Amino acid sequence: MADQKQNSFALDRATITEIIFFAIILMYLVGPANNIVLNVNAAIAGFFTKGTTQVLSTRNTVEKLLASAQRIKDLETKLAQSELEVVKLQQQAKDANKLRQLLDLRTHCDRRVIAAEVVSRNPDNWFEQIIVDRGKLDHIVPSSAVITGIGVVGQVTSVSDHASVIRLLTDPDEKIGVLIPRLGITGILSGHHQNPAIIDYVPINANVEIGDKVVSRGKSGTFPENHPVGTVIGVRRDNNATSTQIEVKLAENCYDLSEVLVLPPLGE
Repeated sequence: MADQKQNSFALDRATITEIIFFAIILMYLVGPANNIVLNVNAAIAGFFTKGTTQVLSTRNTVEKLLASAQRIKDLETKLAQSELEVVKLQQQAKDANKLRQLLDLRTHCDRRVIAAEVVSRNPDNWFEQIIVDRGKLDHIVPSSAVITGIGVVGQVTSVSDHASVIRLLTDPDEKIGVLIPRLGITGILSGHHQNPAIIDYVPINANVEIGDKVVSRGKSGTFPENHPVGTVIGVRRDNNATSTQIEVKLAENCYDLSEVLVLPPLGE
């Protein structure tokens, strides 16, 4: 009986020892596992937190970029408007300066002067003819000279009661007697469309230089004497070396006219 109790006690001791042993093992095993789980949870939470932060940051960046783009667009619009306004003011100043020149010329001219406004260009000859709003009733006649304060423009070719057609100095059919004051050399200038005008048959020994001024002779009574025509920009000698051809840049831009002065021939 005593032996049976002793054996039972030994068994209980062994069982308890095994339980304690397994408990220790479980503690070692479960402890790292818990740390892994915690680490995984922390990583997942950190990922979502970081992802949310990045999304918010990206959205803020995009909003800032869009706002900056809109500001740039607004500034570009304002700049374009300012540039347009500057161009308008420059054109107004240019027109005002031309008007002052015309008024001054009209005041000091000893011939009858008729101010006219360019209303259109002849569609059949766009680059060489213009139409003004003055005609027979304003005492304009064919062959009247047309000038501005800057230079010679052309000549009236036909008139109606309230309009006149002007052949510009750029037309090859328009010819005018000219003078190079520095040398006292005369010649006949003819237009050459949008290219420089030409003075042909200048003596070969004429010492014409680039930059020389060219003015109207005015001896025929059509154009005013010594009114600007242009500036020499080229000197060419023919192959036979018998004459010189002079290229002239016209003083007035015949493609940018708004107001002109018409001078009927002397005696009209």
